Amino acid sequence: LLWLGEGLLGRIGLTFNDGFGYAFAASGAPCVQIHTPCRHIAHTRMMDFAVLLLWPLSLLHPVLRAVLFLADALLLAASPVDLLALLFLVPLASWPRIGGLALPACHLLLRAVQGLRGALPGPKHRDHQREIAAAVAWAQGNQKLLNSDGRLVLCGYSSGGHCASMYALSSKAPRFEAVVLISGIYGLRTDTWSGFRRLLAPVFNMLYADCLGVHTPEERESSSPEVLAKSELNGQDWYVLTAQMELMGLQPFEDILFQPKTLCNSLTAKGAKVHRVTCGLNHWLLVLKIGDFVRPFCEKL
Repeated sequence: LLWLGEGLLGRIGLTFNDGFGYAFAASGAPCVQIHTPCRHIAHTRMMDFAVLLLWPLSLLHPVLRAVLFLADALLLAASPVDLLALLFLVPLASWPRIGGLALPACHLLLRAVQGLRGALPGPKHRDHQREIAAAVAWAQGNQKLLNSDGRLVLCGYSSGGHCASMYALSSKAPRFEAVVLISGIYGLRTDTWSGFRRLLAPVFNMLYADCLGVHTPEERESSSPEVLAKSELNGQDWYVLTAQMELMGLQPFEDILFQPKTLCNSLTAKGAKVHRVTCGLNHWLLVLKIGDFVRPFCEKL
């Protein structure tokens, strides 16, 4: 959710992700936690695409129509001006004569408000690699405050796993005691897809472009950790955690987003010690079981 770490959805995501930091802190590890890359869903095309797909459902029943309208409006609201616009859109959505057009009509009107106030296409994408480097530098410079012995462990969950693995494999990264990746996204390449996946490629290209600012095949490849292991890793410990069923078996999306095999093979080829760990039922409930991994991991440090 930290791809979309602002607004209502972002607040849910930040609260959820704090659970991982608390697990490490509760096990005695001084923890410096950052939230990145964090982009508001209103500054992506995801909700536009979702409304297009869900519009037929809104025709089934007025209650369902109201739920979809409110969800769309609350997720899109990126400023007090947007919230104010809702005061005018709610009566419009409940107007009987507008009927099944309520969802797309109100969505387009709210988008128009955002366009008029210059909020689209959104702010510049944040540099998550620079932010991670700053957090690492801060931790190195504040060992006394953190009661640290100087060793560093880099950990990331979901989109954070993507960002953390990119940084750990970069030439600017220090030598980490270990790298812990939890249900991460390690491959953004879509240009070699075939069959049904080829039809999905434009959707994922849109997702990667809007959330991460990568637009071309070259940019997607350079942001794919599974192909970034260039230097020898000399026995460095990499813990790659996955849930039993990240998306409850929903294929091919589960493999597209959370397949770690290519990354693990790449790391092993460069001399890393790769530890595969299964933790939790799915991508979201994994946090409830993360202590089962974190406690013994911290005891070994």
